Amino acid sequence: MKTAYTGWMWVNQHVENPNRFRSQFIQCVKELAYLEYEYLENFPFIRRHFTPGEVQKICDQHGVSMSALYCNLSEGLDELKRDAEYTAAMGGKYLICSSRNWPEDQGLDCPADWDAVKKDALLCNELGSCCKDAGIRLLHNHHSYTTVCRRPEIDEFARQTDPDLVGFCVDDGHAMAAGVDIIRLVKDYAKRIEYVHIKDLDPALSWRGRGLSWVPLGRGTLDLPGFFEALREIEFDGIVCAGLPAGCEEINHFESARLSRLYLRNAQGL
Repeated sequence: MKTAYTGWMWVNQHVENPNRFRSQFIQCVKELAYLEYEYLENFPFIRRHFTPGEVQKICDQHGVSMSALYCNLSEGLDELKRDAEYTAAMGGKYLICSSRNWPEDQGLDCPADWDAVKKDALLCNELGSCCKDAGIRLLHNHHSYTTVCRRPEIDEFARQTDPDLVGFCVDDGHAMAAGVDIIRLVKDYAKRIEYVHIKDLDPALSWRGRGLSWVPLGRGTLDLPGFFEALREIEFDGIVCAGLPAGCEEINHFESARLSRLYLRNAQGL
């Protein structure tokens, strides 16, 4: 398995400040390379501030690579196609998407919206074809509090999407938040899992927002050893990407990334 870290938290508050965005992105690359992560992820807003060639050059200078951009299907097909083209041009391998976010007042006890699930599945089939043409792979992430996050919705989405066009990015943290058995999900969809988002959670902390009391890996209570054991059982050999949302960091983004890197190295041999 290979290691990655999400880099959007270094830059997301600087989207409207091009100079600051650029300097913070470069700092992010330097810090994650120093910590010996092999890959990093970001959001599509990077397109506003760097050409694909600039991103690739910065990463090459420091010995890391961009693995993926992470987008939301609410962007619409035209914008998502541009995300795919940019990802391919900067040397990325994946465009990872989540389904549309639920309204703030909608909870996990709400009924499934099967029409919305079908709509997302059809969109992903079309986007997946575009990604394939661009030489990259589309992956869907079952982010909590989105159209496709609970097990029945994941199963229906899987049934309606073409495995040749749409793979899966599984996430132990968002599975927990949505009441999904991540071990069972990994085993049931072994052939479609091509990327992993990994998180840890400390329930003793006050939950930030919708269950986002994330902490650096190894500092919480999620069954990370069991998750890794399941990944090894299916012979997963792709990218495992850690990261913490802004507001959940321990001291700062660098220290959070360092603590997670220590866990991946010392506990999992990555």
